[in-house]
Amino acid sequence: MEEKKVTAAEVVNNAAPSSSSMPDSNSRTMALIIWLTSGIIIIPLIFMLLDTYKKDKYIQFHAWESLLFGIISFLVTSFLGWTCIVPLLVLVVWVVGMVKAYQGEYWMLPVIGDISMKQAEAASAKASN
Repeated sequence: MEEKKVTAAEVVNNAAPSSSSMPDSNSRTMALIIWLTSGIIIIPLIFMLLDTYKKDKYIQFHAWESLLFGIISFLVTSFLGWTCIVPLLVLVVWVVGMVKAYQGEYWMLPVIGDISMKQAEAASAKASN
């Protein structure tokens, strides 16, 4: 993961690093809704397919990541049952995903984060053409 460089002025002023690629409030809210509903597989799919959000790489990324996370967590908890630590880990990842989405971050889960980024970039590029 690439580290963001912070300027000395930002450190002195105790300001957050400036970012021209920070998603707008609407994108962050939609990403939060996507993560909130990641257990309902159809919701991330709807966000992937709506023309309004196809050009928004941030929404596409979180739709893909939450969809894949929802599917994988369902399969893992189905096979391992609800008697082990897995549901707690799923809950923690789910909550962190929601927080990071609303903060405007591309939080990359292992393996599915890379897949999600590639799909989001492809979808937004295709929609822009």
